[in-house]
Amino acid sequence: MNGLNRVKDILLGIGDDAPGDELEVLADSVRQALDMAANDLGVEVSELDYEVIQKGTGGLFGVGRRPYRVIVRKAAVLPEHDDIDRLEKKLQNISDSDLVLERKDKNVDGTFTVRVLKTGIWLTVSPAKGKGRLVALNDVTTRLYAMQINNADLKKVEKEVRKASGKPVKIAEWSPRPEWDGTMSIEVTEDEMRAYVHFVAPRYAGRNMDFDDVMNALRSSGVVACINEKGIGEYLEAMDYTRPLLAAEGEPPRHGKDAFTDYKVRIDKSVISFEEDKETKRVDFKDLDLLENVVVGQVLAVKVPSGEGVPGRTVTNRVLAARNGKDVPMRHGKGTILSEDGMELTAEINGQVVFQGGRLSVEPVYFVKGDVSLETGNIVFLGSVVVGGNVQDNFTVKAAGNVEVKGTVQKAFIEAEGDIIARQGIVGRDEAKIESTGGSIYTKFVQGASLVAEKDIIVSEGILHSMIDAGGKVLCNGKRAKIVGGRIRAGEEVNARYIGADASTKTEVRVGINPKVHQQLTDMDTVKRQVEEELEKIKKDVTTLTIQKNNAGGKLAQDREEMLGKMKAQQQKLTMRQSELAMELEELKAYLGMLQQKGRVCAEKTLFPGVDIFIKDKKYEVKDPYNYIKITLEGDNWRFGEYQAPQLQEDQARIMPSRRSASSRRR
Repeated sequence: MNGLNRVKDILLGIGDDAPGDELEVLADSVRQALDMAANDLGVEVSELDYEVIQKGTGGLFGVGRRPYRVIVRKAAVLPEHDDIDRLEKKLQNISDSDLVLERKDKNVDGTFTVRVLKTGIWLTVSPAKGKGRLVALNDVTTRLYAMQINNADLKKVEKEVRKASGKPVKIAEWSPRPEWDGTMSIEVTEDEMRAYVHFVAPRYAGRNMDFDDVMNALRSSGVVACINEKGIGEYLEAMDYTRPLLAAEGEPPRHGKDAFTDYKVRIDKSVISFEEDKETKRVDFKDLDLLENVVVGQVLAVKVPSGEGVPGRTVTNRVLAARNGKDVPMRHGKGTILSEDGMELTAEINGQVVFQGGRLSVEPVYFVKGDVSLETGNIVFLGSVVVGGNVQDNFTVKAAGNVEVKGTVQKAFIEAEGDIIARQGIVGRDEAKIESTGGSIYTKFVQGASLVAEKDIIVSEGILHSMIDAGGKVLCNGKRAKIVGGRIRAGEEVNARYIGADASTKTEVRVGINPKVHQQLTDMDTVKRQVEEELEKIKKDVTTLTIQKNNAGGKLAQDREEMLGKMKAQQQKLTMRQSELAMELEELKAYLGMLQQKGRVCAEKTLFPGVDIFIKDKKYEVKDPYNYIKITLEGDNWRFGEYQAPQLQEDQARIMPSRRSASSRRR
């Protein structure tokens, strides 16, 4: 749609329901056509609407002259507030909206406004952009004529139309015409929080309301606060009287916020997030991270104090009271410490954070009602853990305190700094690993598992085909207690009802050396052997290249010469490492030789053939069965004596009650 048709639609739309005669007029100018039509229709020019069908030309000395062809009709009778300036705004909207959008903001027509103020009549002409249409002098003069402004300085008008500076230029003095002037009314809402100004636009050359008019009217209505002076100025500049002006808006009171607790730990355990391993790029769905571990002194929560209210103000300058925030004390439970000022909560012990009843507590024990499974995920806890069911395959339980499993430990990994108790036994299928780094391990039986304890390992029924390491004792003295297969190492004693089996099952028992030290010795031996093998291979390669070099007259290809140099350097490093390992091994063996003679192996019922017994660095192969036997080592001599029942400490007896001693039964 072109701009002309759009103007036509707007003009027709102003008074669609106002019928009027229509004339087609031929004249030398649009003004002449309007005068002729007004005379013929018996109305004022200001009451006419028109459309230029054909623009006229003057020709040369009258030759080629072509008249204006104009369609003129009676315009609808406008309400007082819909005067020429409202029409002007509609015309401006064509340029600033419809035409600009059609041209994608590149081409914008020029616009102009005529403002009537007490200081005079002002013309503002804005320039066109891109290929937009310039404001024509005829457009401005026609507007002035329609507004019945007859005293305009046409030279100034013509100059400003050419210049299009976008700044207001005074083109005439103002002549008071009260009947044409714009008017306004003030509306203050019931709560006195807003003040609106409703304008009635001026007619013809009537005066527009100015800033002072609005301010005086507001004061007369009692509006003296929160006035938006900038908004008033912008509204008056736009002359868009189709909407009311929000001239003042009160400030509502801002009530102070109540005090609240800012928790520094996670209290909502319902949301589970899985993290991808940075190296493997895989997600372990057993790591549910349901526990929130804290350490002594860790900040658990901080209280954010209540805020003061800020009073409000109405447009009539009435003060509105504001409420201060309420103080809400921070609640805390056991295992936590609240600061003297009540503003900070810290952990008193290591453990898990529990949020219940609006209180934070730190529990030293974590209870699992059922199994450690996909429902619980892996457990890592800074206190003790009690599992009501089983620990299922491939799950992990780690604790800084004790771990108690009331069911069975399957092919899982358990690590604790304190004691580990597996009430119903351990069935590891050769993959379970149970380790107490600072305590003992207690269980009913062990099969196909690896157990490591800093202190003792006490089993009530049996140890089958397992790897057992205890810094203190390994005791297996229940009614059906037996040790069959695997490797048993203890720093002090191995004591069981049966050791080995009728089928001469290969069983290794080592005592007298802390398993950690023995493992260190074994590892050093392994490393020394690997170094020696690698050194032997390097020596052969160096010898081969050296022979080739000698046969070639002392010269080798550059790459082979570099290879020979690297091999010699590697040979030197390995030789030094071999010497270091040999010295370390010698020192470790000397240390073991200085240790106090200790270590015993006891079998209450039978010690079967097929059992290899090591005390310190001495080995004894059992080839015949022994009953009710205790084996020790004095110097280099093996000593065989009467069975000696194990002695349980009070806390050990409480965890794993012992049966009546064998000696008392024998009596």
